[in-house]
Amino acid sequence: MKYEWKNQDEYKIQSDQSSQEKCLIEILTIEEFRQQYPDIFRRTFVSNSFNHIRFCKADWLKKAVTGTFAIPPKEDPSQTKICFGYCLMEDKIIFIDDSNYVKSILDEMQSYQLVDISSASLCLFEFMEYLLKDDMIFLQKYEERLTQLEEKLLKGESDDFDFQILSSRKDLSALSAYYEQLSDMGETLQQSAAERREERDRLLFGLYADKAGRLYSTVQMLKEYSMQLREMHQAQVDMRQNEIMKFLTIVTTIFMPLSLIAGWYGMNFINMPELSFPYGYIIICLICLLIIVIEIWIFRIKKWFK
Repeated sequence: MKYEWKNQDEYKIQSDQSSQEKCLIEILTIEEFRQQYPDIFRRTFVSNSFNHIRFCKADWLKKAVTGTFAIPPKEDPSQTKICFGYCLMEDKIIFIDDSNYVKSILDEMQSYQLVDISSASLCLFEFMEYLLKDDMIFLQKYEERLTQLEEKLLKGESDDFDFQILSSRKDLSALSAYYEQLSDMGETLQQSAAERREERDRLLFGLYADKAGRLYSTVQMLKEYSMQLREMHQAQVDMRQNEIMKFLTIVTTIFMPLSLIAGWYGMNFINMPELSFPYGYIIICLICLLIIVIEIWIFRIKKWFK
């Protein structure tokens, strides 16, 4: 079916009417595409469903550029991706989609007055550009989320930190792969445009590849930021464990000589003179107290209590 491009916020599917100033846009199901373009279908898809699609790609064929999109949802990038395909020909662009996602994107694009769909390659460029229109703002908000997580970490409010940082790293890994794949797609489409000697298309897809590359670099920076937060959290855990071990070491050190004295006089030999001495118990207690005072004084000099 052909998609009619209008200048208002609505679309209409038509069968045989086209415009001379607009490229031909078709939206087919994967089964319709398989029946109409069997040769291209075999080069792009391995089954009659989108379940096998895991990444974005562009395959440069003899008379067309085909590929797939696997878009992670902004709400939860690590969840199931939105998948569909496309086929760029000289006179038209075909989207292969079993859902209404492509239609909804094209409908939203119609509200933008400066969208150029005078050629199939420009239509694909505008479509790909629209997919990234708010991504930098999205990544900035994600950075703010990590900053808030860092503030909670510094305040000691990190009960579920491990879960949050793991979720963030999964999301960033999915976004990193997505933008890297889009950058590769842009380079492939740029090479295709250069082969066709379409200088404007070559320049536009080159700019798109650079934009996707910048988004990829931003995600890599956020991944490093999340790694630093994880290391900071681990350092805090290690410090708490060190404090506990330090406390146990001090207690053990204080009572070690006392344990020696208790074990020594617990032997109860008959000829031990201290056993029959009337003030032996008091003297031993004073000796233990003196040992404790001396140990505490030494610990304070060594600054073990800080």
